Amino acid sequence: MKRKDFLRLSAFTAAAISLPLLHSCNSPAWENAIAQPVFLSRLFDKETIIKAGKAYLEKIPAEKDDDILIKLLSDNGQMADSSDVNEIHQFLEEKIKNDFDEGSTILVNGWVLAITEARQCALFSLISS
Repeated sequence: MKRKDFLRLSAFTAAAISLPLLHSCNSPAWENAIAQPVFLSRLFDKETIIKAGKAYLEKIPAEKDDDILIKLLSDNGQMADSSDVNEIHQFLEEKIKNDFDEGSTILVNGWVLAITEARQCALFSLISS
């Protein structure tokens, strides 16, 4: 099965099932939801996500700031007002699908990731440390 097809089929599941990767009590719920790469969390463990995030930040050092990443992931704050984690995950799944459709991908640690996925890993690595 193609990854793009799998993403489509798993969009609802990804929104409904999320692994508790984030333990930060200081971050708003929507920030934690934005930083959680739901699809990748089924493939990668926490340390692998953090390593992928750090590798992305080495490639794109201009994004090495959680505020910048949040702004990019939330389309300039569009999702910042949402408190519905499922809505946030669906929004991000659509962004990921669009990234693949448009060829907005990056090679990180041997994985071809959508830019949105790579940014989620980067944000996760920043707020987890």
